[in-house]
Amino acid sequence: MKTLDRAELITVTGLVTGAAGLLIQKVAGVEMPVVPPGMIILLVVAALMAATRWRWTPVLAVLAALAEVAGFVGSLADADAFGEFAGASVRGAGITVALVAGIAAAIGNYRSRKSAAPAPTR
Repeated sequence: MKTLDRAELITVTGLVTGAAGLLIQKVAGVEMPVVPPGMIILLVVAALMAATRWRWTPVLAVLAALAEVAGFVGSLADADAFGEFAGASVRGAGITVALVAGIAAAIGNYRSRKSAAPAPTR
């Protein structure tokens, strides 16, 4: 297992928080599939970030968070009960954190990779 830098750790935390928000919504009675696909996507990307050394996993995190934005906006608009609103709020906070930190992690990975490249020879 690799060690995560700060931006990657925050991204993973945001992804897991977004998945937890989906679970809260499910328990609160929001209609969704038995296993919500968004939850699976968020958790798989979080696991990939935590377990692999692939430098582009933060880009996947950003894409997963962007994919959840539409679902989040719809669920927040339809939240009638406290549990539904709480789940939507946790979900929104998680995907927002994952989106911002994922962008920072992707930029950091790109910069560190670029600075580690060998200097061109003459």
